[in-house]
Amino acid sequence: MNSYQENLQEVVGTSLDALYAQQQKLASQRRGAQYSLYYAQGAQLTAFDNLESTSEQLEAVRLSNQQGVKNDNLMNNLVESTHLIQSNVATTVSNSATAATNVQTAATAVAKLAGDIGSALNIAAAACYGTDIYKKTLEANAFIRETANQAEYASQKAMEASSSSSEVIAKELESSATRSKSELEKLLAAAQTQFKSLSSARVADQEALFTASQTEKKAEGALEDAQSAESAIDGTVQDSNDTLNFNLTAVAQGDQQITVSFQPFTSAFTQLPEQCATQLGKTDGSTLRDPAQHYFVFVVSADKKSSIKQDQVESTFAEYQKDRFTEVTPDDQGHYQTTLKYGDSCLDFSGKPLQLGRDYLVYMYVVLDLTYQKYIGSYSNVLSSASPAVTLLTKLPVAQKISFDDDSRQILFMVTGSKGKYEPEFRVMLLPAYQPSTGGLMVAPLPPEAGCSALNFYFNQSIAMQVSSANYQLAHIESSKVKSGKRVHRMAAAVPDDMTDNFGNPLIAGASYIPVVLTTPASGVDQGCYASSLSALDTDPVIIIPSEDHLGQLQPSASTAQVTDKDDSEEKKTRRSAKKNEADDEQE
Repeated sequence: MNSYQENLQEVVGTSLDALYAQQQKLASQRRGAQYSLYYAQGAQLTAFDNLESTSEQLEAVRLSNQQGVKNDNLMNNLVESTHLIQSNVATTVSNSATAATNVQTAATAVAKLAGDIGSALNIAAAACYGTDIYKKTLEANAFIRETANQAEYASQKAMEASSSSSEVIAKELESSATRSKSELEKLLAAAQTQFKSLSSARVADQEALFTASQTEKKAEGALEDAQSAESAIDGTVQDSNDTLNFNLTAVAQGDQQITVSFQPFTSAFTQLPEQCATQLGKTDGSTLRDPAQHYFVFVVSADKKSSIKQDQVESTFAEYQKDRFTEVTPDDQGHYQTTLKYGDSCLDFSGKPLQLGRDYLVYMYVVLDLTYQKYIGSYSNVLSSASPAVTLLTKLPVAQKISFDDDSRQILFMVTGSKGKYEPEFRVMLLPAYQPSTGGLMVAPLPPEAGCSALNFYFNQSIAMQVSSANYQLAHIESSKVKSGKRVHRMAAAVPDDMTDNFGNPLIAGASYIPVVLTTPASGVDQGCYASSLSALDTDPVIIIPSEDHLGQLQPSASTAQVTDKDDSEEKKTRRSAKKNEADDEQE
């Protein structure tokens, strides 16, 4: 290999490595900007929820305070009325007692007079019977007897009136009204204090929302800048790889194969200059022969990159061409592409089988035509620079048909059994839907085949991996069936009353949430060998309703409760059985 080729290959390799490193750096910055935006949006949504909650409480306290003022005015009138009633009742009791005494005295006098007239009638009957005196005395006795009876009745009624008036509890009514007024004043004072406190809290929440909104907009700008820079470096890498490295690309297809493609090697000159051809006597054409006769690709572990040199590649090629090098021939369209299959006797440059979870680099090795080598005076073949690193990873299954069962309060979904020895971990998260209701926040792009999503904030698989374990529930296998040779699991994850959303906020009763499932390798398994998966973000939202126990509803009597619980339990079992049969039919 001449010094020019060595220097050229070194410069190209160094340039591409620098671009790859810059590309990874900008990708890392973009992910960091995504995390910052996610947390900023979470803070804004939390501040928005806090402001709404405080505003609702403030409105409730305002109405209570307004009603309390009205009640206080009514209570003042009531207390004044009880004072007047107490004064009037006291006067009435005194007057009715005096009247009863006077009426009793009059009745006694009338009774005494009736007794005297009765004695006079006895005397007149004995001495003057039948005379005018007797008759007048008889009439007077009849009248006085009637008067005495009426006087006795009036005395009885006067005593009853005095007794009834003394039974009026005006003093207790006055005391009760005074106490009620005191308690109402305390309640009103507490409501006014709470109103002032909530007013201050609302102002603070508004300021917090304003600050969070500013932070969120800055995070959006930072992400847009990071995405713009990454897009620019991606274009630069693509152009540089196309120009300097034969457009060599390697793409891992899951855990089974690596697809490699490149452009063929072309000579700087495809034909001799006309004057030179004439001087050399080439009358049959001046076109030069294709310099490259054979193309090979080989795989190198990323940690062995520094050991890849031209001389070593040529010596290894001479000894292990069939085992460690794969020849690539053009297809019908003239494209150079091949597939390196995992476990199909494909060895890396060191002679080791490909491994899952390990980073690999792909090189292209061009065997030049001997005539061309003699023509240019160099007998070295062409070695490309390394491709970007690729990794074979086992793709974990994606959750399908996600739904919420109201009766069992579980998130249900279907997955196809994984290829690994261990079942993966299924993390069920609830994302607030339609939040904020006005939208306006930056969201992650969805796949082209995805439908409309109710997700109004930035969320993707990378962010889902960062969600705290306190903010998701693990699903378990509820049933399994074999379909088309594959085992299909029906999964379920409970939704407890104290569950939180992905931001760590308690679930809001009656609010809508998007259930998503992140499939990750189980603990104790080599994490680097698997590729996690996230369910579709366009899943229909569900409404989470708290359980009856959480709502604190009153329990019926013991006997009724037993019958009701039994009926409810049987009904729930029937409905769950029907849903399970429907799911089994879908599996079939």
